[in-house]
Amino acid sequence: MDRKVKVSIATLGCKSNQYDSAAIEDVLKDNKFSIVKSSEPADVCIINTCTVTGKTDYQSRQLIRKAIRAKPDAIVVVTGCYAQVSPQEVAQIEGVDYIVGNPGKDRMLQYILDGKRANPKIDVIETAKDKPLALRAKGSSGRARANLKVQDGCDNSCSYCIIPRARGVSRSLPISAILQEIEGLIANGYKEVILTGIHLGAYGLDLNPRGGRRDARPANIASLVKAIDNRNYPCRFRISSLDPDEISDELIEIMAGSKAICNHLHLPLQSGDDNILQAMNRRYTGRLFIERVDKIVSSIPEVSIGIDVIVGFPGEGEKEFLNTYNLLERLPIAYMHIFPFSNRKGTAAAGFSNQVDVRVVKERCERFRLLDKIKRKKFYENFIGKKM
Repeated sequence: MDRKVKVSIATLGCKSNQYDSAAIEDVLKDNKFSIVKSSEPADVCIINTCTVTGKTDYQSRQLIRKAIRAKPDAIVVVTGCYAQVSPQEVAQIEGVDYIVGNPGKDRMLQYILDGKRANPKIDVIETAKDKPLALRAKGSSGRARANLKVQDGCDNSCSYCIIPRARGVSRSLPISAILQEIEGLIANGYKEVILTGIHLGAYGLDLNPRGGRRDARPANIASLVKAIDNRNYPCRFRISSLDPDEISDELIEIMAGSKAICNHLHLPLQSGDDNILQAMNRRYTGRLFIERVDKIVSSIPEVSIGIDVIVGFPGEGEKEFLNTYNLLERLPIAYMHIFPFSNRKGTAAAGFSNQVDVRVVKERCERFRLLDKIKRKKFYENFIGKKM
């Protein structure tokens, strides 16, 4: 194949998926391929998909079909979480050449070199426990902000979530390797690095204790952040998302005393009702969430706290909804990401009998959106007249 082949990469979903696409882009650039925008003519179309909700499944299919219609002669490679979980659905879309699960992303170059196919080839296997985070992005796009995936996979079993099936067990990159990558990103001109992962709060739990000593303390997200902060790098760092029970006092103390770590945390609350949280198989209560937010705000007064909330989880009546609404109304959060419950085949919650009417879910989402506008406005007003 001509080494001047044009490749477009379209990406849906989380920062980890964005990181994977950036890493694939780097591999292709190193092999003399030309990376073009999805709207431009291309010889190869890579679609890196998402499956976190039914809506993102639909968006993934839309993006695949759009690429095939626009570039019928192109090699079409579908990868990512939707490809991993539902490869047979992808195979039904005429024009797809390769369906590559998440573990196969580091073999992307070989599939492109193999060329078009009469029938799609499916490369989808379960992620091995010892599968290293081999696909690494060098950060050569020229942007100011870089995602840095330090962890992948998830060992939790939240009843609504399909992502553990898509990403496999939790795996972490050693701190030494992370520091080396940060130095490379800084050398390439990046001014901000976002630490990201599928379950970032589980960072390090799969690694051996530091230095290999039996009595050494295992790595965790706090020790990683501390190691980064101690280096006095000439850039800032942002923590992407942590569960409420993973925000330790140690981490808060490190952030409060740091000039490099952004005063920002994103917490996936999902619900403020304890019965719903239990049905979701979450590991905290509404009270713990309040206590953690209060601790964060008292230690880092200008902190920006964002939250995720799922609306209409099975069993959510008006009482349960108001427990969540009232909790969020009283807390000094900066913004909200609002998700209607998505009934995902293959999850425990899909079999729950007490599903919530879609019209009720829509109305509750709108109430949360109005609260979100109030919260954002109030947060912004806190900084009027201040030098940032």
